[in-house]
Amino acid sequence: MKRQIALVLVLLVASISVHAQVGGLLRKKAGEVIGGKKTTPAPAPAPETPTPETTGSSTPAPASETVTATANTAPAAKTAVSPLEVTELPVRESADQVLRGRVMPRANGDWDQLPYIPRAAVAAAYALGESARVALVHTVGSAMKAMVTSPAFVSEHNEYIKKEYQAVDHGLKGVVSIEAAVKQNDMAALEAIRIREMVAMGVDQVQMLPPQYRKEEFMRELPEWKANAAKLKGPDQAKFKKMVAIAQPLEALPADDEKLFRGYAVIRSIENDGPDTEAAVFAMHQRVKQEREQLAFDQHQLNGELKQQLTTFVAIASKVNFKAPTVQKGSKTVFVNAADEKQGALWKACFRAGEAPTAAAVKLARAWLAEL
Repeated sequence: MKRQIALVLVLLVASISVHAQVGGLLRKKAGEVIGGKKTTPAPAPAPETPTPETTGSSTPAPASETVTATANTAPAAKTAVSPLEVTELPVRESADQVLRGRVMPRANGDWDQLPYIPRAAVAAAYALGESARVALVHTVGSAMKAMVTSPAFVSEHNEYIKKEYQAVDHGLKGVVSIEAAVKQNDMAALEAIRIREMVAMGVDQVQMLPPQYRKEEFMRELPEWKANAAKLKGPDQAKFKKMVAIAQPLEALPADDEKLFRGYAVIRSIENDGPDTEAAVFAMHQRVKQEREQLAFDQHQLNGELKQQLTTFVAIASKVNFKAPTVQKGSKTVFVNAADEKQGALWKACFRAGEAPTAAAVKLARAWLAEL
């Protein structure tokens, strides 16, 4: 199942639990957030009464609270590091989890859980008011975007998908997958793909055989080819005659001779209605390999992942019912309606964050989508 969740969740969840210090961080540039010159953090705003973390909801702080940072405020000589300081938070780890499928998706496209967030950060973030949460979404959005679109992150992502999915960008355009050909009911494309795949598979099968076993298989099949060349008629007879003509000079070759391997691969290609020359067969084999890698790259490359994640985020976050009734059950606050309680982690995170921060995250996501 394809992952259908948005990276911006990391930004939104920040508004209730992670990813920034609302004093110094709001004055930092995005480049400084992800690496570079560090500024001395200013004190965080005075906290309100914390709202307990629940599985369903939390009461938003007053909208009138604003984020302030006085330029001439002198920091304490040895001030404890805020749990919301970006250096204290798993920003990079959360991005990896979102973009690389390390959080399991639910059937409805949402997550079954959120990335790990330190408890201290959760407690500190719950003390922020709504305006601070909105500002936090914008700040972390800029920082996260700068990080995941940096050349270093893109390069690392490409290495990851190469290892995980055999995905490589060969610059091939218009490669059609079997699934796409079936969907378009393009029978000509399907037949061409079938032949290319059979030829490539034949080369792989012959190559994987140990030399001695390869020679034994070749010698076992040769009499059958000769018999078919003698008894069949029309195009089938012509095909087997061509196979025998290529096979006969190979009989005397030792098992580990490269010519035996390559000639046997050509014979398999002819048998599967593929090319009948060594150059064409191995060129097709290489092309099929590149097409597979290109299709995998097109599916898993960073911009594609971002587009998929952001699109789904907008779809889920836009449908959150911020007026959903809740009830206290023991130490937890749960939704009154069963349908609301069954929603995934993203839906509930948006509910807890509040309508204004969620709207800010949706706006950011849509703007980012427009650039992809």
